Amino acid sequence: MENVKAPTRTIRLVRPPNADGVGVFCLDIDGKCQFYTFLEIRCEIGGRGFAVHRLGQGELYHVRVGAPENTSCECLGFLRWGRCKHIAGLAALIRKGELPTRL
Repeated sequence: MENVKAPTRTIRLVRPPNADGVGVFCLDIDGKCQFYTFLEIRCEIGGRGFAVHRLGQGELYHVRVGAPENTSCECLGFLRWGRCKHIAGLAALIRKGELPTRL
């Protein structure tokens, strides 16, 4: 059986949220950068809500970041595995203090 190496993932805030609340982050997965715009949105059911759009793809995901019971994403990865790069990335930016609460 082959050993499958987990991908190396890093995230960086490219542009902090502007006056309208829109920011940009980059997910680097094994040297391949994917850029996303994001906007924090009101979340009434727990966690912090974000609208996340991958540039050049037209994919828009609604992402919730918080305690495990308050975490979700509309992407196929989350729907299949219960975790995803969008949640992990936004959670990392929040932990680093780079995404203060705007709402």
